[in-house]
Amino acid sequence: MGNHATPSRSFNTVKHSNRDKRVKRQRQQRMILNAIFAVVAVILLCLLIFVIGMIVDTVGSGKENPDNALNPSGSQQGTQDVTYISVTQMKNAVHTGELLVVNSQNQYHFPSVTTGLKTIADNRVKYEGVSNTYMVKTDEVWKLHTVALNALNDMMYKYYEIFQDGSVMVTSAYRSYEYQDRPSFSTPAGYSDHHTGLCVALNQGSTGKELLEDDHWIYQNCHKYGFVVRYPAEKSAITGVSGYEYCFRYVGVAHATYMYNNGLCLEEYVELIKNTYTTNNHLKITGADGKNYEVYYVPAADTELTTLQVPKNYQYTVSGDNIGGFIVTVCLDTPANA
Repeated sequence: MGNHATPSRSFNTVKHSNRDKRVKRQRQQRMILNAIFAVVAVILLCLLIFVIGMIVDTVGSGKENPDNALNPSGSQQGTQDVTYISVTQMKNAVHTGELLVVNSQNQYHFPSVTTGLKTIADNRVKYEGVSNTYMVKTDEVWKLHTVALNALNDMMYKYYEIFQDGSVMVTSAYRSYEYQDRPSFSTPAGYSDHHTGLCVALNQGSTGKELLEDDHWIYQNCHKYGFVVRYPAEKSAITGVSGYEYCFRYVGVAHATYMYNNGLCLEEYVELIKNTYTTNNHLKITGADGKNYEVYYVPAADTELTTLQVPKNYQYTVSGDNIGGFIVTVCLDTPANA
């Protein structure tokens, strides 16, 4: 039997085989690169579509609400450290608060139970042995809401400290419906701002009939304590009241500062807030107390409850305007737990 040896491969055969392998590898590499490019292209296309969608959504929402400035975390642009949460207010709360507009067009809504009033004469602040820093006309038992009375005491304490003068007299303050229902009053019962318990009339002298001069310290400084002149002479066409410039209304330092600096009466100020400043577009105020505030308006819903966006981490107050909405006031210098 003969031996059958395996025939040896020629050089050309080996060379051709190596070329085929190389071509095959190159083809595989191109396929892998093409696949990578395809994946990258798909990713880039998806990102482009996403960005275009975001732009379209932003433009669309801007048309519906041009004041929209809330980011996904719920913080307003410009005040990124403020976290907002939702709270609700009852419909009748529109008629409570320190920024109520009560005039001939807007009737005061008396609560079923009157609370928070204090007798002024019994709660006047004293100054270093002086029995009282101001007087109270004694023909009536005049009262004010606690917040207004505290502010009045602070103001009159400072006035006495500077001038050593205790002759300023309270001649009117809170009025009930029955008290206002008199022929001598030009304002009908139910439509007087004195019903709020936030108005106080200040005169001077032992009888309380001497009016404060226009340049009196109280006129120039009452905003620092949260008061404004309720019925400025030059605003009588708006307020509907004339000759009563010595009536001061408590609204809070932030609002009083802005009204004083901009020459606004209460009606004008509330109208400005209502028409200009929303949940997403705040009025920024540096109060006479040096604190920073933000103010905005929320219209009352047609339903029994209105939802408001308010800060979770800063103190705030909500006041109805007695017309159709709520005014939120945030103090950015006072944490919620302070």
